[in-house]
Amino acid sequence: MIARAMQLPDLQKVRELHDSFFSDFEFPQFLRMLNAYIIEDEDGEIILAGGVEMVGEAVLVTNKERNPVTIGRALLEAKQISEFTCRKVGIRDLYAFVNNTGYAKHLVQHGFQPHGLTTLSMRIK
Repeated sequence: MIARAMQLPDLQKVRELHDSFFSDFEFPQFLRMLNAYIIEDEDGEIILAGGVEMVGEAVLVTNKERNPVTIGRALLEAKQISEFTCRKVGIRDLYAFVNNTGYAKHLVQHGFQPHGLTTLSMRIK
């Protein structure tokens, strides 16, 4: 196998692969990613195309002793600040990993969407 940087001419074949196997997802903006790459076999056939995209994670510590309405307003303010930050640095996706169903419902009411995908993470050391 050979790993190499993705180049503009690769996009047509990558689009074909995407449309054949992953058409339920939006086509990734590979050339806007931090790193876009191709892994191909010895004959130059693409095995996979990948990339690392910048995403944002809203990390909040909430004083749960406060009034729920006040907390709700603070969550909206935090969402606006997070959106501003993402726009400023060119991040397209903002994630909130929530273990409180009340918070989750509130965030969904204000623009977050459950995606139905399994979310995995890996802390880079």
